[in-house]
Amino acid sequence: MNDNLYPAATIMLIRDNDAGQLEVLLLKRNRALAFAGGLWVFPGGKVEPEEIEKSQDMDEAACLAAIRETMEETQIQMQREQLIYFNHWTTPAIEPRRFSTWFFMGIVEENSTEVIIDDGEIKQYEWLEPEEALILFKKGKLGMMPPTFMSIQLIRTCANVNEAKTRLSRRIPQRILPVTQAIGNTVYMLYKGDVAYESQDITQDGPRHRMTMNPFKKEIRFHYTDCAIPPVSGGDDYFNV
Repeated sequence: MNDNLYPAATIMLIRDNDAGQLEVLLLKRNRALAFAGGLWVFPGGKVEPEEIEKSQDMDEAACLAAIRETMEETQIQMQREQLIYFNHWTTPAIEPRRFSTWFFMGIVEENSTEVIIDDGEIKQYEWLEPEEALILFKKGKLGMMPPTFMSIQLIRTCANVNEAKTRLSRRIPQRILPVTQAIGNTVYMLYKGDVAYESQDITQDGPRHRMTMNPFKKEIRFHYTDCAIPPVSGGDDYFNV
């Protein structure tokens, strides 16, 4: 178990395309990178010590880091007032490298805004409609970590930027720390409110707030029943069973 947590921040950039439909920006990380190599992510990275020193709190420091990292990775300049803080994810305790990550959403006002990547750490980018991104992920054609596709899931049914902004502005940010367990080829990701969150006995009867993933079958399912805590998926889940 690794108790060291690195503060980090990321921005889910969205825009309306020429047809007025919502799109989200995804970046493909270099396969050679030790962390999330070859996966599709939002722009972001670690919060630097100087950002913490000049900020009143960690929320402000994370905001500064998200803006800086987005500029470095995409050459898109965001401002603090453009960002909506909607979630905080902590890497499960069993992972060798753990991050405490603030998730923001930012709106790119002009759909002609150019994305410029360095072709080093970031090898490729795509603007995709949320539904399209999730379909490609489910088919195994777009590798993403759970916090990434679960964030996209939150705006999956939004038609445009205004709907996404309204939805996430009304959202109370959740602090999400999954507890993971693997049985055979199935990985269980347990969230607060699940009967097995503390005991890790997935056979227990009781509330369900979990995701099951079988990479060999390319199968992902979200289970949510009788739980007092709001679903991390937002409730309108593409992977619901």
